[in-house]
Amino acid sequence: MKRSLILAAFALAATSMWARMPEASDVIITDLSAARDGSDLNIAFNLDLSKMPKGINKETRLIPVVKAGNDSVRLESVTIAGRNRMIQAERTGAVKSDATKYYRSGKVKTLPYQTSVAWEPWMEDANIDLVVENLGCCESRKTLADRPLARLNMGERPIDMNLEYVTPVEERVKMRNARGEAYIDFVVNTTNIRPDYRNNPRELAKIRATIDSVKLDPDTKITSLSISGYASPEGSYANNERLAKGRTEALAAYVQKLYTFPKNLMKTSWVAEDWAGLRNFVEKSEMVKKAAILAVIDSNLAPDAKDHKLAADFPVDYQFMLANWYPALRHSDYAVEYEVRNYTDPAEIARVFKKNPYKLSLRELFIYAETLDPKSPEYAEVFKTAAKMYPKDETANLNAANCAIMSGDYQEAASYLAKAGETPQAVYARGVLAAKTGDYAEARKLFDKAGSMGIDITDAIRVLERATAPEVEVF
Repeated sequence: MKRSLILAAFALAATSMWARMPEASDVIITDLSAARDGSDLNIAFNLDLSKMPKGINKETRLIPVVKAGNDSVRLESVTIAGRNRMIQAERTGAVKSDATKYYRSGKVKTLPYQTSVAWEPWMEDANIDLVVENLGCCESRKTLADRPLARLNMGERPIDMNLEYVTPVEERVKMRNARGEAYIDFVVNTTNIRPDYRNNPRELAKIRATIDSVKLDPDTKITSLSISGYASPEGSYANNERLAKGRTEALAAYVQKLYTFPKNLMKTSWVAEDWAGLRNFVEKSEMVKKAAILAVIDSNLAPDAKDHKLAADFPVDYQFMLANWYPALRHSDYAVEYEVRNYTDPAEIARVFKKNPYKLSLRELFIYAETLDPKSPEYAEVFKTAAKMYPKDETANLNAANCAIMSGDYQEAASYLAKAGETPQAVYARGVLAAKTGDYAEARKLFDKAGSMGIDITDAIRVLERATAPEVEVF
């Protein structure tokens, strides 16, 4: 009988010795959370130990570790010990150690874990791992696994994305024009110009200054000069047409005499009565009878009938218009069309930009911008100027929008992008703007569309995913 008991005891000890040791997969982690609280990082989770194999001589230490690259910190550990190992720990005083907490194997199935560690900047993108160690005799250790539990995403999440600028198409022939409006005074019912009459010295000087600014510029060549004369609607249409035609031809002759332009360079036209100008004045006014007056102006009545009806039906308003608006309807519009030579040297382009950017093409403005720091005010000024000079050009608006996004002026960027068309670069820029303003769903939609159109969206998606990732990504 005694021999049987000894053999049984030996068999039991052998079974305990060779029973399966705990593995990393035996430890189930649930409800993991991590949060930064001032200068501390708080970590909490539940340990489900129900699958861990039991044994009187087994001792397994669970050690949470926060690590990133070469930096790491081991947190307070948990030790699960069988009966014999627990007795040994109690005898040696290990159970009272601050480095680990002991729990009897088989006595605890679910264990809440919570700890804090001093926050360090490197923890922003750190991993939380669980090191599982089996302890043998004389504290010999065997690490079974360095098991990843979660990744932290607690750093700043800047929406830094590359912007897709577009090089404008070269403008081979740069045609420009300089326009103006002059109010030449004529003696009543005459068409000959008196340069010294009333305001004529000033008005004629305006025309000469416009022409001279182009003619004296060695980089330009005048290709045409046009003059359009207008008369006001009062009086007979026939006489007004005579005056408009005669006065326009008189002004053209005056200019021709000053500059001796080739005859085919001069172009003239005239409008007998400037009803469009009158309508504009009325439309912008606060006249009580504005609607009725506009109805007469817009009617199908002959010009003379319109003038008579206005005078008869609205005598007070008509006198006001005669005194305040009709003089401005007697004007001469002039335009100097000219060709500007091309520029290729960035230094020369810079000088032209500071003096007269209107002479530059979009391509030349882009060449100049490439010599500047993208973060400088000068860089943004170039693209804003381009959009102002070419308000309907999609490329100009796209590049200006990119500058506005870069400077943080999102409202201005949206205004430019509304005129940037549907190119892949414009779609991508709208995605960047959506991301910058926090509309991540719209940003992803636009990036996917831009990607399908040929834009490389790899970096944009990476930044977007980081921005939308939770602070703690549990594996």
